[in-house]
Amino acid sequence: MHTWDVLVNGVRHEISFERCRFSGKADIRIDGNLSTYSPVVVKNVGMLYPLEIENSEVVIKLDLQNKPAGLIQDGIYLETGLPIEEAAALALRSSAQIGNPLMQKDKAGMGSFLAFVVLTYVNLVLILLNAPLSFPFSAIVPPIIAELALFGYAETASMPILLIGLVIAVIAASVYLVLYLLARRSTWPIVVALIFMAIDTLIILFLSIDDFASYIIDIAFHAWVLWSLARLISIRRKKATADDVSSV
Repeated sequence: MHTWDVLVNGVRHEISFERCRFSGKADIRIDGNLSTYSPVVVKNVGMLYPLEIENSEVVIKLDLQNKPAGLIQDGIYLETGLPIEEAAALALRSSAQIGNPLMQKDKAGMGSFLAFVVLTYVNLVLILLNAPLSFPFSAIVPPIIAELALFGYAETASMPILLIGLVIAVIAASVYLVLYLLARRSTWPIVVALIFMAIDTLIILFLSIDDFASYIIDIAFHAWVLWSLARLISIRRKKATADDVSSV
C-alpha cells in the first residue's frame, strides 16, 4: 500500500493506493473510503487513475510494472514538481471527454444527422434505379427534384433536362452533407440545417394535404429530425457554457 497526503482548498486528504487488480482496475482509498477505479492506459508511460477531490484534478500514476510511480495534482507531480507528460495529459483529456454525458449526447446527435444525410443520398440512388421503396429518414426536396428530372426526361427524351435536374438534386442533398461536416466544429451549421429541415417539413405537409395517410411516416420522421437537431443545438450550448465555466 502506498499513501499520499494532498492539500485541496486548505483541507488535507489522505489517498491510499491498495492494489491493482488483474483487470487493471485499482482499489484506492480517499480519506478512508474505498473505491475501485478504472485506468487510463498510456503507452510507454503506464496507467493513470483520475480521482475526484472537490475541484482539484488528482491522478495516481503506475509505472510499466504496475507499481505506484507518483501522484499528480493539477498537472504537476507532487514529488518532483515536474509537469505531467504530454502523452498522459492528452490521454486524460480524451478520457474525460469520452466519459462526459454531453459529449456522448453530442456524438449521438451527430450520428443521427449523418444517418439523415446518408439516407438522403440513398433515396436519390433508389429513385434512379426505379426501386419500389425509399427511406423516410431523409430530406424530401432532393428526391422530388430527381423525380421531376426523370419525369421531364420521360416526357421529352431530353438528356440535358435529366442531367441538370439530377445535378440540382445532388447539390440539394450535398448542402446537408456540407452542413454536417461544418457542424463537427461549429454550431451555426446545425441551426442552418434546422431551418432547411423546417422548410423541407413544410413542403411535405403541403404535399400531404390531399393524401395525409401516405405521408404520415415521412412527417413523423421529419418531426424526429427537427427535434434531434434542436436538441443537438441545446447540447452544444450547454457544452459551451461548461467550457466557459471550466476555463475561469
